[in-house]
Amino acid sequence: MAFRTYDQNQTFLLPPCLDEWVKEDHPARILSEIVDRLDLSCLRVAKETGRPSYHPKMLLKVLLWAYASGVRASRKIEEKLYSDVVFMWLAGMEKPNFRTICLFRRSNLTSINKLFAEVLMLAKELGLLRLGLVALDGTKVSANAGIGSFKRIKEWRKELKEVEKKVRRILEEVEVLDTVDDRRYGNKYSGDELPKELEKFEGRKKKIENLLSEIEEGEDENIRVSMTDPEARLMHRKTSYLPAYNAQAAVTEDQIIVYADVTAEPVDVNQLLPALDGIKELCGSMPEKVAADTGYAGGRNLRGTEKRRVDGYIPESGERNIGKSKRRNPELYGKEDFKYDGRKDCYVCPAGKMLLPKVKSRIKTRYSEREVMIYRAEPGVCSSCEQKVRCTTTRNKVGRAVSRDQYENVRARMRQKLETRVGREIYGKRKCLVEPVFGQIKLIEKFVQFLLRGLERVKIEWKWAAIVHNLLKIIRKVQAGKVKLLDVE
Repeated sequence: MAFRTYDQNQTFLLPPCLDEWVKEDHPARILSEIVDRLDLSCLRVAKETGRPSYHPKMLLKVLLWAYASGVRASRKIEEKLYSDVVFMWLAGMEKPNFRTICLFRRSNLTSINKLFAEVLMLAKELGLLRLGLVALDGTKVSANAGIGSFKRIKEWRKELKEVEKKVRRILEEVEVLDTVDDRRYGNKYSGDELPKELEKFEGRKKKIENLLSEIEEGEDENIRVSMTDPEARLMHRKTSYLPAYNAQAAVTEDQIIVYADVTAEPVDVNQLLPALDGIKELCGSMPEKVAADTGYAGGRNLRGTEKRRVDGYIPESGERNIGKSKRRNPELYGKEDFKYDGRKDCYVCPAGKMLLPKVKSRIKTRYSEREVMIYRAEPGVCSSCEQKVRCTTTRNKVGRAVSRDQYENVRARMRQKLETRVGREIYGKRKCLVEPVFGQIKLIEKFVQFLLRGLERVKIEWKWAAIVHNLLKIIRKVQAGKVKLLDVE
């Protein structure tokens, strides 16, 4: 049986052509063509002296393809430049080292935002950017910090005092031992060197001091912070906690990400309005509709969407509970059974009695704040009411209370909208738009943990992931023949 010639040491008669290494229909060719069309003046300024810098187009193509291939570590990307023909082709056989790649990736957030906007403009020109319905959600992404590096702020302060005591003790011992320096160090050492133990505690002391200096004045002393990444937070996920950041994304019906950001807040309530304003800044207009889960259902958000003339679909409870009562005592009258009279600023109960404003309070949490008015009937009215058994189980004289805050009207309008068939259908699209995007980023790009540390840098890293996601969407549309890059100049 004959075999084809196999020789690993054979030489080429003519120099090989780099362009022949990659198939004509390979997605990397489409990515390369897209990058060639982008304005990259925001990424790097050419040096006037010294050795010329690597071309930003080359670095960008390599980095984007690395993310698209699930390769994110800069050292792994450098290895690919020596072993993977697609990486070699994109780099034009250039071999930037991992430090250069890492420095390019960490370029300032303003430049990355401009690149993100460039990709969105390309999507718009291809007809892939429709701001009809936009779905917003957040996902917890692990921080580059171990859970063991977290302690409460008050515990860090306590440890700092203990370390300071140990440093003082070591210095006192060293002072006592000064009399025997000649016998201990001889002529080889001057005796000024810090003892190993002192070096260790001095280093620990400095790290704790630096950590505490970054904590804002008046911060809750029970908050857990990490020495590894002080801006990361312990966030709840399912049945456990993990060091993480809260990554946000707003997605169109074509699953194009039109807004991407990261926050250290574990809740989503403060992220809706910045997302809407960010979409307008990037795309030139607000979306027609926005769907978000109950984490965004703060009254300030509901009022903000109305002011921005965006049709919002944001329930107070989970999708299965829309239109259902979650009261502890469903057999009693609910708040909806009490009619509010705006002219008199009072509630009228089912028995026709008036509940007047009695106590005004400010409810403040770590991430939100609202003013609440408590309405009650005059003393003795409830206790003598024939319908008391259907209204309240309380035995005090003041009887039933009804609360109302400044967002009550917008909440009522949102409930009415979501209880309709059309409202439920629109909200039902949310999970089919944004949640698969998070799955694609985590599965295809293998984006399950941030590599960088600090809020500013993880914002940059998440924006890279969003850019790559959008590019992959465009590439797939081009491969399927649904859009043509030739139509875009």
